[in-house]
Amino acid sequence: MASTQVDVRADVRVRTDALRAFGIEAFAKAGLAPEGAAAVIEVQLEAQLRGQPTHNMGGVPGYARRMQAGHINTRPNIAVVSESACHVQVDGDAGPGQWVSVVAMGHAIRKAKEAGVGVVAVKNSQHFGAAGHYAWMATQADVIGLCTTNGGLVLAPWGGVTPTFGNNPLGVGVPTGTAHPIVLDIAMSVVAQGKTSLAIAEGKPIPLGWLMDKRGRLTTNPADFAEGLGVPIAEHKGYGLALIMEVLAGVLTGAGFGHDHAREGARGSGRPPESGHFFLAIDPRMFMPIEEFRARADRMVAMIKASERAEGTREILIAGEIEMRNRASNTAAGSVPVLPSTFRALREYAADAGLTTDLTPV
Repeated sequence: MASTQVDVRADVRVRTDALRAFGIEAFAKAGLAPEGAAAVIEVQLEAQLRGQPTHNMGGVPGYARRMQAGHINTRPNIAVVSESACHVQVDGDAGPGQWVSVVAMGHAIRKAKEAGVGVVAVKNSQHFGAAGHYAWMATQADVIGLCTTNGGLVLAPWGGVTPTFGNNPLGVGVPTGTAHPIVLDIAMSVVAQGKTSLAIAEGKPIPLGWLMDKRGRLTTNPADFAEGLGVPIAEHKGYGLALIMEVLAGVLTGAGFGHDHAREGARGSGRPPESGHFFLAIDPRMFMPIEEFRARADRMVAMIKASERAEGTREILIAGEIEMRNRASNTAAGSVPVLPSTFRALREYAADAGLTTDLTPV
């Protein structure tokens, strides 16, 4: 790997093809099957292209290390357990969550095209990256997509302090006509835990309202992160949403849920996390021609855009619009901005693992 000294106090731009090659090489060295490596890298790289601060290329070293340690199955048998006209249940065989989820959303889209609705429940999987990616996948096939997953225990029931739920994100994608697709990707806490850990890595302060200590008190102390709690969005409402996502991704799928399974392996035990995912695809053609649906979706976007703006607001945005704009500009440039801490982590891992891909910034 090139040893060029780079100022990493500010964002640097790295060629997209170099980042993809880096990930493919890292996962190949970790033993991941080529099909899986390609799937995982596309999910992580797409998040980078969209400018998402977490669930992007910065996660590659951690995934590769878990593969090398045997904590992620690099040759999984991603199997269909049961199937009907409109549903599929998938066993991920402890494989990479991104690979499992690309397969699963593919099943959901296929079923929606055949039956109007496709529902896929996944068990025995792992962290799947950015929920918005799978919602976006659905929009590219002209269907409405919804997905959720459960993760490491970071949220307590409202009024309690026992970690019981993950951030349990919700991803929803809606195809449009001339506008960007609508892509909602939100966690059930005020911010994703990855943003808190990123702020710590970057040496930035944690705003009050992002984190609670283990007794449920708001804190800005980074030392509280390891045993602290996330803050649910809208208090009891966020807790309620996290609960429902846990039912869909954990209880319904046959995966682990709450603190009654091995998902806490992500915090150091090395045991497979037994995560579950839930995917839903709806074909608008059940109700009207796709052209009519697209036109109606565009009309709704136009209505929103035409809203009178509050003082100080330059533009009213649609869910996912910033990310889609970032994706378009970064794709056109052939390179993408990388945070200093992420760039350092990638180069350090490359050196440790003996990777040869050149990550010299453009």
